[in-house]
Amino acid sequence: MSRPLLGTSASEIGIDRDDREPIQQQIARQLRALVLSGRLKPQTKLPSTRALSEELAVARATVVEAYEQLSSEGYLETRSGSGTRVAAELPEALLTSPPREKAKHMARGGPKREPARPFRSGLVDWENFPHEDWGKLLGRFWRNPPVTLLEHNDPFGWLPLREAIARHLYEWRGISCAAEQVIVTAGGIDAFDLIGRAVLQPGDEVWFEEPGYPTARRVFSLGGVTAVPVPVDAEGLVVAAGRERAAKARAAFVTPARQYPTGVTMPLARRLELLDWAAEVNATVIEDDYDSEYRYVGKPLPALMSLEASARVIYTGTFSKVFSPIVRLGYIVVPKPLVKRFREERLSHGAPPSLMAQPALAEFMASGAFAIHIRRMRRIYAARRRALIEALKPADGSLYTVDASPAGLMLLLRLPPGVADEDLVQRLGRRGIECQSLSSHYAGRSRRQGLLLSFAGFSEGDLENAASDVIAEMRRRS
Repeated sequence: MSRPLLGTSASEIGIDRDDREPIQQQIARQLRALVLSGRLKPQTKLPSTRALSEELAVARATVVEAYEQLSSEGYLETRSGSGTRVAAELPEALLTSPPREKAKHMARGGPKREPARPFRSGLVDWENFPHEDWGKLLGRFWRNPPVTLLEHNDPFGWLPLREAIARHLYEWRGISCAAEQVIVTAGGIDAFDLIGRAVLQPGDEVWFEEPGYPTARRVFSLGGVTAVPVPVDAEGLVVAAGRERAAKARAAFVTPARQYPTGVTMPLARRLELLDWAAEVNATVIEDDYDSEYRYVGKPLPALMSLEASARVIYTGTFSKVFSPIVRLGYIVVPKPLVKRFREERLSHGAPPSLMAQPALAEFMASGAFAIHIRRMRRIYAARRRALIEALKPADGSLYTVDASPAGLMLLLRLPPGVADEDLVQRLGRRGIECQSLSSHYAGRSRRQGLLLSFAGFSEGDLENAASDVIAEMRRRS
């Protein structure tokens, strides 16, 4: 049943009492959608919790919970005497402002570890990870697991998690897909291996970005394909260069949302050019949406898969960066015509990923806690990104230039000619600084030099100190 949300508005909110989704989450989800669509403008006054509960015929506490959830996400604000309103600055805008929340330092048991060395990649902020909520969810499912969970045998993964992933991708990346198209994987390597076996043959030529993701190139090459390095410019993979090198390649592996490792975003025109090539030669585009949720400047472009209607794009992502690397889970979204082929391949080769974390992650996503976590961490990471950029500014411009990607969890320092990045990595290592070289991400001999500095797992103070060491070493080398 739908009812008017505001007395003077045509906006409506519906409550489905037969849906498994809790009512407060239904309310929060629909209000969030109204805000994001612009139908509820900033500073629009919402009905009181009492008025809305009466209109929807639900308990007042249910509406209070929905309002509180949206307030914690940054969509609503409550002021004494003026009720609840849509926030003046929505979460996307808040990312460019100093964060209001401080990291919570919690003492935890277990053996002590050596502190991570800036700027080690692959780390997340453990101090702000929802350990308590996550632990409760794991316990709830496994202290007394239902028989359906114990007897689960779907090679594509736990259905509620696949449904939650499909909803997340629709809301965040504009991808309209059914749960039947989603395959839960054990991370990137598992995904690349499955895609290679399902759609490629030994000897097939595949475009790979140059520089690009070495792990993907290696996994696909192990399946016998011929990797064709295609240069990357300020707009991502250069399609014209790919046509020159292997016009009839069977596939292209790309990271369009945030090219790895340069951080550039592929604009719409280049995306359409890539899809046109794929249609001409009947090729597959493998879209790796590498940590696209962490975007700090501007709005993200829709995923390639959302732009393509002829079933040529396979989409893959992982929870390692956006949530936690310890869950060892990722996903593939395949076009409907390929679902059967992928299912056959999954059944005939190896076991699907562990089921242990899947039901807990499904519930975490369905409850809205996953979206809250992303937005909270995005504010924290945005502050760390700003601190690192600022700390690197004092250096002489001839020493290096900073490529500050609008998304992702690292910066790229481009080095001038004559400075070997591998040598610099080793020298910084002796100072206690750990970073990756840009040159190690090339397959060919022509390699540009640079340093990749990951900032997610380090405090602003640690980043500033490490940046000073980088500048000192660069000056010593100049």
